[in-house]
Amino acid sequence: MLRRVLQMSDHWLSETSMADAKTAIFLGPVSEDALHTECKKYPKGVLWITSSGTNGGASPPNLKVIQSTSDTETVREAVQEILLAEYNHQPEVKVSKQTEENPSNPYPAILSLILAETDSTLRSRKSREEGGLQRQRHVFMNLSGYLRGRVPEEWRDLANGSLAVVVGAGPSLDETLPLIKEGFPKPWVIAADSSLRALSAAGIIPDFVVSIDSDKTFLSCSEPEHSPGVAVLSSQSHESWAKEWGAKSCFLSGRVLTEDWLAEKGISKTKLQAVNNAGLTALLFADFLGPATILMAGMDLSGGGSGQLRYADSTGRGHIQIQTNLYHKIPGNFEPSVPTPFLSDWEETSALVKEISQRRMIINLNDRGGLLDGALVIHPKDIDELRSVISQNLKPCEATTHAILEKRRSLQGHGMHQLLTLLATRCDQVWQGFPEQGYNSMIDYLKNLLADRDVANLIGDFAFTVLPKIGPESTMDEEELKKALNQLQELTWRLEDAILECDPNNEFVVRFLTGKFS
Repeated sequence: MLRRVLQMSDHWLSETSMADAKTAIFLGPVSEDALHTECKKYPKGVLWITSSGTNGGASPPNLKVIQSTSDTETVREAVQEILLAEYNHQPEVKVSKQTEENPSNPYPAILSLILAETDSTLRSRKSREEGGLQRQRHVFMNLSGYLRGRVPEEWRDLANGSLAVVVGAGPSLDETLPLIKEGFPKPWVIAADSSLRALSAAGIIPDFVVSIDSDKTFLSCSEPEHSPGVAVLSSQSHESWAKEWGAKSCFLSGRVLTEDWLAEKGISKTKLQAVNNAGLTALLFADFLGPATILMAGMDLSGGGSGQLRYADSTGRGHIQIQTNLYHKIPGNFEPSVPTPFLSDWEETSALVKEISQRRMIINLNDRGGLLDGALVIHPKDIDELRSVISQNLKPCEATTHAILEKRRSLQGHGMHQLLTLLATRCDQVWQGFPEQGYNSMIDYLKNLLADRDVANLIGDFAFTVLPKIGPESTMDEEELKKALNQLQELTWRLEDAILECDPNNEFVVRFLTGKFS
C-alpha cells in the first residue's frame, strides 16, 4: 500500500495522507484543543492510543481512547473497529511529536501493528471485491453437484487400520514421491490438486484429489483426460474439475454464504468441511477416513530456494515463484529456522497436525521444510526403516471397500422439488422490476433487492461485494451500477441453469419456462 508520509510542524511527528479519509488513528499525547479540532475532520470515528488520558475534559463523541499499554489483541480489535466504521477509505494515522520524548516508547511497535492490520484488511477487501463474482458464479455452476453429490458420512473410517498418504506439491516432493511408490502396504492416497502431474509421472494413482480454489483450473494442474480417483471439491471450486470428473466428483461444505442459505432451508452442511487450501483440506479428509497412520509428502510449508519457490519441479509448476519482500522465519525440520511466505498456512497446518496427532500417528517424510507440531519427521535416507515399521503394523487398504465410494449425500424427491420451487421464486424476484437505465432507478432497485436478507444470502459473495457500496453514502457511479446489474443478471442466468440441471419433473419445467412461479 502506497503511503505519503509528511513531516508536520505543529502537533504531528508524522502522518499518512489519505484522500477522503473519514476515520483516523492518533498515537501519543495530544492537547485537548488539538484533539477536538482534529476529531471534527473525521466524522466516522477516531481511535486515540495514548498514555496521557483525555486531560479531564469532555471527549468528542466520535472518539474512542485506549491506553498505549494495552495488550496486542486489544489494540488489534480497536483498529479493526475503526476499519469497519468506514469500508471504502482507510484511516489516516497520525503520530504525536511528544512520542519522541518517551524513553520507553511503545508507539513504533503499535504503529507497525496498525499498518499491518490496515494493509491486511484492505487486501482482503480488494480480493473479496475482485473475486466475489467469480466465486459466486462457481457456486451456482456447482449447485447441482453440491445438492446431489455431497460427501457421505459412510466414508468415515474407510481407512481404519491402514495407511493414508497425503501428497502436497512442495519442492521436497521431487525427492520423496519416488520413495512412496513401493515398499508400503497399499495406502489410501489423498492428493492436493497441484500434485497431479507429479503423481502421474511417478505412476501413482490417487484415490482422492482435493481442489477447492475458484481460480485454479483442472488443466493448470493436470493433463487432458487424466482425472484419477474421486475429486473432492468445494462449491467454489473452478467448474472444470466437476466437468472433468463428472459422477466421480463429490462436494464438501465450507464457509460459503449460499451454503448457509441452503442450511437454513434444511440442506445441512457436510460435517467435514473445506478450509483454507487444498493441502490443509486433504489432511482433514485423510483424518476423516480414519487411518492408523498418515504419511505426508510434499507438505513443506516453506518456500524453497531463498523462500521464493512454491512447487516441486515434477508438478509442472516449479517455475511459479512467490514475489514478496517479507519472508517469515519459522522452525525448520532440519534447520533452526526456514523462510516462508505462507505464515498463516504453516500456523493452521501445524495446529491441525497437533490436533490430529492426538488420535493417530502423523509422519512427515521430508528433507527440508517447516516443523509441524505433532508430526514425526522422517528423512528420506531412513525410508527403509519406515517401510519396515509400517509394513509390520498396518494392513493394506481393501479394494472391496471402493464400491462404497459411489455413495453420495443427495437431496431428492419432494425436498428437491421444494427447494427448486423456492430458487425459481427468487429468480423471478430478481427479474421483477429489473432496471435498464437511470441512476436512481438502478440504485433503488439494488438497495430494495439486497435489503431482502433471503435474497442477499442466496447470492452470497456477490451481494457481499455490492452492499458496502450502496449504503447511505453510495460510492458507485452509473457505470459501476450498470456493471453490477449485468453481473447480477449473469448470476441469475447461472442459477436458472443450475435449477434445470437438477432434473426437475416435467410439470416443474413447464411452470419454470413459462414464468409461473411469481
